Amino acid sequence: MNSTGNPIISVIIPVLNMADKLENCLQAVFSQTIVPHEVIIIDGQSTDGTVDIAKKFDVKVINQDYGWAAAARQLGLEAAGGQYVAFTDGDCIPPENWLEGLLAEFEDGVVGVGGGVKNVGEGLWIQSINHVLGTLLGGGNSAQGRDIKNKRYEKDINAFNCIYLKDALIEAGGFNIHLSGADEAELGRRVIKVGRLLYTPNVVVVHDHKRGLAKFARQMFNYGRWRRECRVWSLPVIPPLVAPLILIMLALIPWVSSMFIVPSALAALYLAIVFITGVAVSISERNWRYLFSIPIVYMIQHSLFTLGFWRELILPRKKGKT
Repeated sequence: MNSTGNPIISVIIPVLNMADKLENCLQAVFSQTIVPHEVIIIDGQSTDGTVDIAKKFDVKVINQDYGWAAAARQLGLEAAGGQYVAFTDGDCIPPENWLEGLLAEFEDGVVGVGGGVKNVGEGLWIQSINHVLGTLLGGGNSAQGRDIKNKRYEKDINAFNCIYLKDALIEAGGFNIHLSGADEAELGRRVIKVGRLLYTPNVVVVHDHKRGLAKFARQMFNYGRWRRECRVWSLPVIPPLVAPLILIMLALIPWVSSMFIVPSALAALYLAIVFITGVAVSISERNWRYLFSIPIVYMIQHSLFTLGFWRELILPRKKGKT
């Protein structure tokens, strides 16, 4: 506790070229109902004036050249002086009760708490992407990404909206600085050996994540690579492993064969779910264009994730390179 009786919290924010968004993030962080002990900005060699924006505020700036967020978060953890360490991203805007709300969820055995996210942005494709990521088929089992309304224990929590007991993170070994992505999933599997991770729907950050189809496709390809790289075998890993086998079976097995029934049924089920989701969103949004955009986003997401996963499986990234 500090002199005001509040817990000592270090806020850690990794950034790279976020000059147009970081100020809104920091204004929100410094408007908290519980004032953080310190705010640490980990900059990945920004070239757009991000550091100049950061220095308008009472923050500690640390430069890093590893090239990815896991290393930045680990540097922040090592520099933090707080009893708790809270993480968000430079393009996120936390509510004023962000720290207070996350802290309120700690209970016996809980060492980390994560909240939800609301992706914002205008335009058909941005909205379609947000709709897709909010579904089970698009967001997997992630409570944070799917806006689950009930509290539940998780195997990992995303670093755009979370807080940990610092000692628990250190005991778990901290972030793996060699991972280029999916570091939260890998970290979570080690942290839950120390204590529980809790998701709460009561604290939601706004994520200013404007992305078109091209950026989304690249992101999904990288997500696929990262899931393979982190070697966490869970629900999101099953589809990219199974999908190529289904395609091979559909291509090689004669249509008259009874073996064709299973892969064709799975493919038909997938297409039906994608189409029905498009219809549902079109009706709820009163915009017929979602009937086409939603299936397109699903197919881009799943095909690029699968390609990225297999690319990393066959040609793994060399350590020290992105």
